[in-house]
Amino acid sequence: MPVWTLEIQTLAEDTDRILDAVMKVHPLSFGRYQRNASISAVGKETAQPEPGSTTTTHVDGFEAGSTETYPMVELKISLERDLQALEQVMDAIIYAHHYEEPVIFLREDWASRAAYDPTRDNPNRWWNNGRGLPDRIG
Repeated sequence: MPVWTLEIQTLAEDTDRILDAVMKVHPLSFGRYQRNASISAVGKETAQPEPGSTTTTHVDGFEAGSTETYPMVELKISLERDLQALEQVMDAIIYAHHYEEPVIFLREDWASRAAYDPTRDNPNRWWNNGRGLPDRIG
């Protein structure tokens, strides 16, 4: 299925706020599940703000051109290739994001879809493999 994948760099603690905002305009469906997303482990983002940037405007004593580095995660979502849906999702992300100019990458991708059957006896499915679901972290 053709989809757009959005990779959003943000703070780990802001992922739920962004997903909640997106859910007001799009279900982020994948099969019979909604609010589908992946969140990377915490990494770093770095930049050198120029004169007139938000950082040089709002951080007392910050010198333009100095390097700043902050913790970040990549929040990844996908949606069908529909321009109106994309516009609504982008507006929701930009409004909910802590940056005035969020780092968002948009890719054209293809996503898998299976012949969904929650009673299938395939031994590799979590409900048949003896391990069950992994422990929840949230």
